Amino acid sequence: MTEQTRQTIAAVLTACAVAIALLNRPLLQMDTLIWGPADPWNNGDFLGAHWLFWALSQPGDAAALLSWPWGEPSLISAFPNLLDAYLLGTIITSSDFPLGWNVMMVGHHLLNISATVVLARAAGARGLHAAAAGALVAATPIMLHEHALGHTLTAAVWPGLFGLAALMAKREIQAGLWIGLQGLVYLYTGLAVGLVALLVRPCRGLLTAILVMVPYLWLLVPQLEAASAMGPPDGYTSLAVDSLWGGSGQFHIRLQPLLGLGVAALFLGPKAYGRARTRLLVAAVCLLAVALGPELFLHRGEEPVSGSPLALIFQVPGLTRMHHPIRLAMLAVPLLAVASALAFHRRRSVWALSIIGLCGLNWKTIDNTAAWSASADIPGHEAGAWLAEHASAVVDLGSDSMEALSLQTVHGKPILSGFHPRSQPRPGVDRSVYERLSRWSMGEHQPTLPARLKQLGYSHVVVVDRGPGKTPDAAAVRSQLGPPVFPGVFAL
Repeated sequence: MTEQTRQTIAAVLTACAVAIALLNRPLLQMDTLIWGPADPWNNGDFLGAHWLFWALSQPGDAAALLSWPWGEPSLISAFPNLLDAYLLGTIITSSDFPLGWNVMMVGHHLLNISATVVLARAAGARGLHAAAAGALVAATPIMLHEHALGHTLTAAVWPGLFGLAALMAKREIQAGLWIGLQGLVYLYTGLAVGLVALLVRPCRGLLTAILVMVPYLWLLVPQLEAASAMGPPDGYTSLAVDSLWGGSGQFHIRLQPLLGLGVAALFLGPKAYGRARTRLLVAAVCLLAVALGPELFLHRGEEPVSGSPLALIFQVPGLTRMHHPIRLAMLAVPLLAVASALAFHRRRSVWALSIIGLCGLNWKTIDNTAAWSASADIPGHEAGAWLAEHASAVVDLGSDSMEALSLQTVHGKPILSGFHPRSQPRPGVDRSVYERLSRWSMGEHQPTLPARLKQLGYSHVVVVDRGPGKTPDAAAVRSQLGPPVFPGVFAL
């Protein structure tokens, strides 16, 4: 092992140690509380991701068990990013929940930090300075943005960072393979990394990224027209301007103010790395500009102050579906951190140690971003266990959208819910069933609905308490079906 490799490993371990220290309290609760959204069992993104890992561990087509008996289209039309669930579905499903889930999420975070250090070293940074770059990433709340929303693979930018590191080390084929993997992880981030690579060091080896992507695109493109993923209410999830200096009231969209040191890369640092510093900084600034979205918001939740000069990007065919430009900020942050490390390359190690120490002051913000108190117990799990032994197909009375998917991971039976809200069922299903079920859940008698549900193959109706405003009125169900056969479960 060379001295350079030993220094890189030491730098990676130092940066990861900073990340673990910042996440101390959430890590101590990893076996009991979910590391994700504050209300996971009513959060569509988390529900979908949690169900997807279970679905890909099943022997048959789990999508056929949704919206029963009509089923849902192929999984890739609803979940374009299947790679982690495909590879890890059986492992995560068979491991203790939520520990296995949380370990996976923390793993993505630590890999993002490690890849930043490796990129900084490949760009010419000294060991301790590269560790400082990793510490900056660890202390930046927006790097936990996808974790806090219940997303999984979109939190990973480490394949692209490893690809850029390989590119700077002149390992062109390897760089293309890593960047292609980033495209499999999340298509838009992969595209962004590819453009950054062309800016940093264009070469023919990058064409291997396309070869990696071809099979995935061959499967994905025909499904785009039938894709059921819905954009956020405002059309886009974008970065607010006040997030750039850490001023946002929402922790998970803040940038670390110390990343502003990366601007000094234009003026400081050795000339030998001047081109790398400048191009990384330009790439980071461009990514942040796109992450601000088609309209500029000074503060999240307020009216836009103006349109973005880059709004035309979101009208380019293929980019119109990029509903979450804020994710590009998760790629910009490591690039800014590396630029910062290169800017102070000639400074004494005390500068790097000072940056690492200052990152520790952000522990409370990181803690508030990652630490939630949500229970890992699926609402209605006891009823779900009973249904697994006695039901043929289950109607979840209170599931207005994807809530029933969580309980299906317990009982494994066909359900009436699917990927669409009950008020907007997908084309091809019997819409009247969903309309009458909605009225039934509000306590209105539906004389012919039980017979229709039995005709469709359903055997039981379950009523689950999912919190204030999320529990249906079971009066009509109880009146028509009689007393429950198990707490919260009624037989048709």
